[in-house]
Amino acid sequence: MPSTVLLSPDNAPLRTLTLSRLQLDQDEPVCTVQTQGEELLLYSLIGTVDVCEAVDGDMQAWGTLGTRRTVMEPGPAVLWFPAGSRRLLQIELVDFSADLLLVSTPVLVPNGICMPQRPQVWGHQVGAGTHQREVREVMSPPGCVIHAGETINIAGGWSSWPSHATSEEVVRHAEHEEVFWITTPGYGLMRLDGKYSDGTVAQGIIEVHNNEAIVTPLGSHEIVFSPGAWGVYVWFYTSFLQKTYNKWAHDGVKTYVK
Repeated sequence: MPSTVLLSPDNAPLRTLTLSRLQLDQDEPVCTVQTQGEELLLYSLIGTVDVCEAVDGDMQAWGTLGTRRTVMEPGPAVLWFPAGSRRLLQIELVDFSADLLLVSTPVLVPNGICMPQRPQVWGHQVGAGTHQREVREVMSPPGCVIHAGETINIAGGWSSWPSHATSEEVVRHAEHEEVFWITTPGYGLMRLDGKYSDGTVAQGIIEVHNNEAIVTPLGSHEIVFSPGAWGVYVWFYTSFLQKTYNKWAHDGVKTYVK
């Protein structure tokens, strides 16, 4: 089965969030995913797949997902499955290969929405100078708990800055979970100062590498990539915080605002 659990409460300082990866090729072109009623986001990194769901003995087609062949291309594709119903999904390869991330979390009170949706993705230019980066934000449907997107760092540039929470907000760490999946031709350094959702303190400098998934704490987790190396990280979070980006002419080049 071309499915791997990258991060979960069983192997990382998480309480509810699970991040998996689906990798399809000509040898293994089909993958099935069975849910227990949790909210789920299917996030296409590269490649194209057909997505179907078993409904009352028949296969309901939800169409194709994904087109790009490199994560540097714009336009990540996302399919959101709301919480509430158990699902049996079938994901089938359309072209040469496909690489997808799958993130899920249980929801105590589902919002009653049953149909999956395809959220829009908006691009934002954030910051300036050595901390300028492009953020591709998935526009979460109403009632969606999981927020998602990807950030493209310039070579040697800083990102995930400033701090995502004040010292007063960090005490609410149990209400925040965030994970990154990273790709870069070099390596990255991340400074941690905060707390994970399970209460574990995160402090100090860590080294991050290509094709690595990590948990980031509530607080500071700014990242810089090695000289000459760009960096891309796909992020997912659930939180009482929500980032907003420049919207009006007077916003200038400020970073996101909580």
